[in-house]
Amino acid sequence: MNTSSSQDILESWSPEIRKLTDTAIAVAVGIFDEKGLLLYANAGMKLLLDAENTAHHPADYLVNPNFAELIRLPASEHPVFRGLLTAGNGQDISRSMIAEVRRRDDMLFISGEYDVRELDDLNRQMTALNREISNLQRELIKEKKTLEHTLSELRKTQAMLIHSEKMNALGKLVAGIAHEINNPIAYISSNLHSLRNSFSDIMQAYAEIEKLIQNTDNAELNDAAEKIREKHDIAFIFEDFEDLHKASADGVARIIKIVKDLRTFSRLDEGELKPVDLLESIRSTLMLADSELKKRNIAVNLDFADMPLMECYASELNQVFLNLIVNAAQAMEKGGHIDIRGRSENDGIRIEFADAGVGIPEEIIGKIFDPFFTTKPVGSGTGLGLSLAYKIITEKHKGSITVRSKVNEGTVFTIVIPRRQTYVR
Repeated sequence: MNTSSSQDILESWSPEIRKLTDTAIAVAVGIFDEKGLLLYANAGMKLLLDAENTAHHPADYLVNPNFAELIRLPASEHPVFRGLLTAGNGQDISRSMIAEVRRRDDMLFISGEYDVRELDDLNRQMTALNREISNLQRELIKEKKTLEHTLSELRKTQAMLIHSEKMNALGKLVAGIAHEINNPIAYISSNLHSLRNSFSDIMQAYAEIEKLIQNTDNAELNDAAEKIREKHDIAFIFEDFEDLHKASADGVARIIKIVKDLRTFSRLDEGELKPVDLLESIRSTLMLADSELKKRNIAVNLDFADMPLMECYASELNQVFLNLIVNAAQAMEKGGHIDIRGRSENDGIRIEFADAGVGIPEEIIGKIFDPFFTTKPVGSGTGLGLSLAYKIITEKHKGSITVRSKVNEGTVFTIVIPRRQTYVR
């Protein structure tokens, strides 16, 4: 390349080159006089020395080497300094660049460029730090979600333990009441039998006395006996006694059945796995819900076929049955019916609780097994019944409980449980 032609070309482009030099930031060019006055500075030098800030002298921003050291260097046709030049205020501002300093007469010409390698190193360090920060943020988010999930599970477990403890206390109370009622009822039942025998003897004795009086010719005695019969309505008493005794015996039998059902429901002696007649369990549960069913004029239809004994945790399964029956009853304010069907299915059993109630809207049916979710008014439901039922069926019995429903047509809960269970503490 012709040197003279290159110079001519550069001179022809000198306005553009001068403009680029003036505005460049990556390249810094500045000229100082011997007193440190900045005679010329392009944009890069102004940035390096913070020259727009009138609160300080630009030459004071030359830190290493500083202006005093540079101005003492003798004038030369060659650079008087080459190397890393640092500028700043010595506190929070520090900038470095690869510089060359020339001394001519009483002026210093400083030119330089930012250290691209240093910038690359800093950029790599910042990228690595950003990546590490991002990883830490992801870990924190993950840990936060884990903690939130753990806290949620703890709250669910706590709520279910409280509800389970309440049900256990209810079972103990029911069993205690049943035991206390059982003894006096046994006395009454036994005494009713003795009373019937004794009254039969009294009736027989009275008939014999009447016959003796009638066989006498004493008219006055016969009149007196007749007046006594009429005064105390002996004939009615004798006729009514059988009905009174039968009604009393039926009442005692009903109480005995209630006590038996209470003991069956509480099943305090059945806290472990054992074979159970599920139809008997459901019948005992229906007895407990009887007042709720009668109050709402609800009929219950049982349809069980080919149901073998089921290995289960009986008392906890009874809690599930009670929750489903009461919920079904409360879904029918003006009467209706509940159909409970049970079938043996493969290696398990399938039980359905179908009601003719108001149904469950599609938008909330997916939430009904969530703890504390309830559609009942505040104060009339805890929202734990179905969540506890779900936990008992799925976790304790390794089964499933599902629901399907149509608004204003009714709801069906389906329970499927394996016939054999694995012991769970």
